[in-house]
Amino acid sequence: MIVLSVMCFSDFRVKTVVAGNMIRIRTDGSISPLGTPLSTVDNVTYTLSDDVGSIFLERDNIILDGAGHSVQGRGIGSGTGIYLNGRSNVEIRNLKIEAFDVGLLLNGSCDVLVTKNLIVDNEYGIQLFYSSENMISENDIFGNSFGVGFADQSENNTVFGNAIRSNYDGFWLRHSSNNTIFANGMIGNDMYSLAFYYSSDNSVYDNNLTSNQQIYCDGSANAWDDGYPSGGNYWSDFVGIDSNQDGIIDCAYVLDANNTDNYPLAGSFLFYSFSNSTPSLLVTLVSNSTVSDFTISVSPDNPEQSMIRFNVTAEGGSGFCRVCIPAALMNGTCHVIVDGEEPYYVNYSVAGSTVERWIYFAYPGSSHQITIVPEFSCLIILPLFTAMTLLAVRPRQRKQLARASSAVS
Repeated sequence: MIVLSVMCFSDFRVKTVVAGNMIRIRTDGSISPLGTPLSTVDNVTYTLSDDVGSIFLERDNIILDGAGHSVQGRGIGSGTGIYLNGRSNVEIRNLKIEAFDVGLLLNGSCDVLVTKNLIVDNEYGIQLFYSSENMISENDIFGNSFGVGFADQSENNTVFGNAIRSNYDGFWLRHSSNNTIFANGMIGNDMYSLAFYYSSDNSVYDNNLTSNQQIYCDGSANAWDDGYPSGGNYWSDFVGIDSNQDGIIDCAYVLDANNTDNYPLAGSFLFYSFSNSTPSLLVTLVSNSTVSDFTISVSPDNPEQSMIRFNVTAEGGSGFCRVCIPAALMNGTCHVIVDGEEPYYVNYSVAGSTVERWIYFAYPGSSHQITIVPEFSCLIILPLFTAMTLLAVRPRQRKQLARASSAVS
């Protein structure tokens, strides 16, 4: 199977789009052919009004918004769904890209954002060749032979918040370095979550890795954690002891002589952002429980008086959460309440800095409601939080936390 994978990667060549019902966005901003269900009013944002075949982008500085419609191929022999050759400053969003040889191809392109797309049933889902400084975020990539691939000096790209699931291979890199891969769910891929072929100096952390076989490294040495207390990755096939109860397994996970996760996570990694706050704030969790209904309430008069609330369901004897809270959201000592009572174990000083703090708490098995409030807030005043503003939550990248903290300070 390893030989087959290597042969597939080695033989892959850039495929051009199918000429049949291909749409082009020309360098002058025009669309051809005329009468296609793709329109623009400003030659910047191009929006689909129906399903189409292939799209060839020849213009920089544009947004392609699928508005929930499909770029639909016919399976093997359909060429490439969306093709960018030498493009820059392009955003591709809200599309379903299905049944092509290559769903989305970037060749010699930079500053491209690929976000919130469904990429399914292609031979190759997303492919980058000689492409750098791009971002692939919050896409659902499943049912492809190969989910995501970087090749031939595709460097300094960021891949975060994607569901890369139920592909043959999840993610592979060939002769590509200095990429950051974090906060992705790589679940149920038949072969590997990640395969590295002569691709070193990449950073891989905060990912949930639960594929049948996790990693393949050939001539590659990469970083598998973000240091302490941020941590490394969650590995479904690695079980260890967390004796100091900080959400990180006490011993390192050694992949091979050149690849070690020094701080493997003791539970799955989760992240939430509150996009209508200024700046955008993130709360991250590591937990062995199912987490649901995550919300935050903020006082309009005193923004630092926040309340975080969510539900957990723990199987077995007990569950835990390690929560990282931005200081801009809750500045000062906080208080954890489990079903209206003190947790049976809590550590408020796992780690901290001027911009964020980590806390850890445990609870018995079954379902519970968790509430986190500032220290001065007691159970008597909790009903006052019902008058606060409820902020929407959505997953975002961890790096925004550093930018948000810098803006606040």
